[in-house]
Amino acid sequence: MKKGEETRLRMIAVTAAAVEEKGVAATGVTELLERSGAPRGSLYFHFPGGKDELVEAALRQSAGTLDDLMAGSLGGSPADVIARFLGALADRQVASDFSKGCPIATVALETAGTDPLGGVCAEIYTAWEASLAELLGDAALATEVFALIEGALLVGRVRRSREPIDAAVRAVRKLLARSPRTDPTTLARSPRSDPTTLEAS
Repeated sequence: MKKGEETRLRMIAVTAAAVEEKGVAATGVTELLERSGAPRGSLYFHFPGGKDELVEAALRQSAGTLDDLMAGSLGGSPADVIARFLGALADRQVASDFSKGCPIATVALETAGTDPLGGVCAEIYTAWEASLAELLGDAALATEVFALIEGALLVGRVRRSREPIDAAVRAVRKLLARSPRTDPTTLARSPRSDPTTLEAS
């Protein structure tokens, strides 16, 4: 990999971590350059659209991280898949000392209803919900499960506890057990989350 591409990817990774922790407004360009070790001219060289373009790239990389976690959770019933996915998110949250939650949520709350970053967050959320709909075979049920996941991540981060995520796992199992659309004996495989079809961030 060329040095310029290494610098670009390092800037994206640093930005993804920073905006997940504290949002866009509280994350300065100087901080990002210092944390990534990038030269001062790197921002506009790699991201002509400036900070917003860099943050968009970071959000899309974070979306890929969630795809990877889902891909690693496949196998068994839909309830088993979601339980493993939530478990991986809980492990990630605890390992970060609760500085992480949903990698999109901090920016989504800050930029909701605005362009372009609010639109990027909405697009990513729509894609995740569609993945759940593919997994569950029911769009309305996917919305309920998606809301449970997002709420659990937020409350877990605020309370600094994985219990809200563990509670969400129990709630999802009960919800899916009552749904006629989710056969607990059906092996789950979401086409979007198939690791052979994941797009590079």
